[in-house]
Amino acid sequence: MISHVVSWSLRTDLDRTESIARIRELLTGLVGIVESIRSLEVVENVAYPDKNHDVAVVATFDDLAGLDAYQVHPEHQAAAAEIRELVTARAAIDWQS
Repeated sequence: MISHVVSWSLRTDLDRTESIARIRELLTGLVGIVESIRSLEVVENVAYPDKNHDVAVVATFDDLAGLDAYQVHPEHQAAAAEIRELVTARAAIDWQS
C-alpha cells in the first residue's frame, strides 16, 4: 500500500473556507474517476496556523503504479492546476506500508 499526503498553505487574499471547500470538491471528485484511488480524504488544519499548512489530501493506492496513474490522470492534472491557483506553498510525502 502506498500512502500519499500533500499539504498546502492557502493564499491569504482568498476566502479560506471557500478555498478549502473547492480543494475538497476537486479532489474527492476524483474518487470513482481515477480507478487506482483506494481512499482519499481532504483534511483541514486545526492547530498551529502560524506553523502548519492549511489543508491536506491523504490518499492511498495499492502500489506505486497506482500512484503514478493518479499523478498523470487528466482529471487529476486539471484539479492540480486549479489548486495551484489557490495556494502559496506545497509539501508532499509518499510512503509504502
